[in-house]
Amino acid sequence: MDSNIPSTLKFVRDTWGQIHGPEQVVMREQTIQEAARQFGRQVLKTQFLLLYKVPDLEALYCSPGVETLLGCSPAEFSFEWLYTRVHPDDATLVAEATALSARFADYLRHDVEGHVFTVDYRLLHCNGRWVRVLRQNFIVQLNETGQVVLCGSIYTDITHHKLTNDVRFLFSHPSFSAWVLNQLQPSKKERLSVREQEILSLTLQGNNSQQIADRLYLSLHTVNTHRRNINRKLGTRDLSYLLSHLDG
Repeated sequence: MDSNIPSTLKFVRDTWGQIHGPEQVVMREQTIQEAARQFGRQVLKTQFLLLYKVPDLEALYCSPGVETLLGCSPAEFSFEWLYTRVHPDDATLVAEATALSARFADYLRHDVEGHVFTVDYRLLHCNGRWVRVLRQNFIVQLNETGQVVLCGSIYTDITHHKLTNDVRFLFSHPSFSAWVLNQLQPSKKERLSVREQEILSLTLQGNNSQQIADRLYLSLHTVNTHRRNINRKLGTRDLSYLLSHLDG
């Protein structure tokens, strides 16, 4: 496996830590785990449920479905183990997208309740085969100031439903696209043109190049040229890199 995998786990933990600092979960863990067990019985055979504390990513409950999906028993599960299973080509992007969602949740606080962050990527089963999973993160508990202290994730096997290897992510809150757009800060010498701003906004709304071309009555070649210029001006890494994987 990629030697950078442990650093991606640290990146996610550090992001939560910078946002929250040490926090305590108010709800009793025994109550939390029992509720998770009851819910975990309802998930499909192609899914497993994970409940964990933020920011230290301490797993409180993992449903038995993890053994079907990844070949690991719930008792053996840990985030350290999970992050060693992420495909090397997906690991950095997954960590960065997850960290972006954490910053957005901290920005909205209470207003983010009831929304879900989704990302799909590849995990290595213990038998050596790659499984594409859709991970759906949702908030279980906030503290009195609106910071996330308890999260849940549902992992679903979508191997037979998605045949490409691109990583896609989305936050269901309608303000997410506008918030990401506001985070993009091109240098003074590299301001986006009005057309580039329009195309970037449509991209963040989940439109692909062909949909943007149809909507703006432009050729596909013209839209792709604008998107390359946007990436160049904003930087090929950081948020401009992430936005190319933002789904709608």
